[in-house]
Amino acid sequence: MSSSSEPLVTIEEKTTKERHWLRWFKYLLLSALCNGAVWGLALTYLQKTPLSFTSELIIHVAGSAPGVSVNLPSIGQANTSSGTSFGSHSDPRENYKLMATSGTILNLAAESLEIPASELGKPNVTLINNTTLLKLEVSAEDPKVAESRGWALYQALYKQLNILRSQEQTERDKSVQQILKDTRVKLTEAQNKLSGYKLGSGFNSSDQIGNLIGNMGDLQTKLINAIAEYRHKQDSLQQLVTTLRLSPQKAADALVLQTDQEFQKILTEYTDATTILTNLLPNRGRNYPDVVEARQKQQASLQALLQRGQKLLGIPIEQLSLERLILDNSNGSGVKRGDLFVQLVEINAELKGLEGQIATLKEQIKQLKAELNILTQKESIHDNLDRDLQIAQAVFASTLTKIDLSKGDPFASFPMIQIIEEPTLPEEPSAPKPKLVMAGAFVGSLFVTAGLTLLWWREPLLKVSKQIVKKAIE
Repeated sequence: MSSSSEPLVTIEEKTTKERHWLRWFKYLLLSALCNGAVWGLALTYLQKTPLSFTSELIIHVAGSAPGVSVNLPSIGQANTSSGTSFGSHSDPRENYKLMATSGTILNLAAESLEIPASELGKPNVTLINNTTLLKLEVSAEDPKVAESRGWALYQALYKQLNILRSQEQTERDKSVQQILKDTRVKLTEAQNKLSGYKLGSGFNSSDQIGNLIGNMGDLQTKLINAIAEYRHKQDSLQQLVTTLRLSPQKAADALVLQTDQEFQKILTEYTDATTILTNLLPNRGRNYPDVVEARQKQQASLQALLQRGQKLLGIPIEQLSLERLILDNSNGSGVKRGDLFVQLVEINAELKGLEGQIATLKEQIKQLKAELNILTQKESIHDNLDRDLQIAQAVFASTLTKIDLSKGDPFASFPMIQIIEEPTLPEEPSAPKPKLVMAGAFVGSLFVTAGLTLLWWREPLLKVSKQIVKKAIE
């Protein structure tokens, strides 16, 4: 029995060793094939891939300019803002990124290089965070070609931006010209209305009302002074009338009689006859011849005085009135009384003059008030027309100013670009990179070897895991 079992064990051991060596051979062959494939692909890539050189350029996108405010004296104010049309959450660099990779820009750049657009390829555009910069990368098989393509791309972008700005300005001008035409028509209409009203109404400016009010003020001052003087003269006249117990007209009559030589001659005769009669009566009777003669002379003189006085004054005069009108110049009292009469007549004449002056001033003030009412109404219409003209001028001037200012800032929708770093002349190829490829192949080999190693140890690992699980269950 022992002799028969030993050959069986030997056969089993041989079979196990053969399987073990066969397994080693399989895994080594598989490892060699996989690693060879990895390294073969890497070497083939390095050999077959053409060299590529990348030129880089950095562009700065300028921000918006400050707003502009223009004051137009006596007309109005024009405001304009140079800010872009982008909101707070948008970035013009995104637009430029799309433009740089668009067919229009690529075709322009390809035309300048005299190559097909497909040969140029699309550039790689990167926005640099927290800056106003963007980076463009252009690749080619030759360093100088890459550099020239970078310049061509920048110049094509710059040219296209200028074209877009010009188109935008042209479209804006078209829309603004109609507005400018309408405002010019309104301005002309306002000017014609105001000019026509000035010609028709005779009202030119508010200075006319100011001058008229000044004249009224002067007349009112003169009227107040004249009234004050009139009242003063009136008080003086009233005092003289009370003192002389004679009206101004009677005083004037007395002066007329006093200046007439014939009347004064008759008055002298009357006075002499009266004096003689007065001296004779105390010593003689009334019928005494010389008394009768003196009385007759007195009566004749009196009658002559009354007739002469009536002739001079034009009204009948009684003896009592005549006695009050006679100024006796035989002593000083008559002269003084005559001076008072003269003063009374002069004051009365001055009062008459003041009355006429006051009436004239009142009439002038009344006329000026009527004229002021008319001018005030005209001023209201004039101011309305002038205000319409000023509004038309302000709108027209503002429109012109906005047009000029908008022409002065063509970068509102498309901000200006400036090249910060010119296209570089690459010294080393950007692809392929041998070191990176070899490192990738090495990592690939590690992964392949690690995978095969795990497959080699899978049975022992499974046995160990089963034992661990079994012990955990028990």
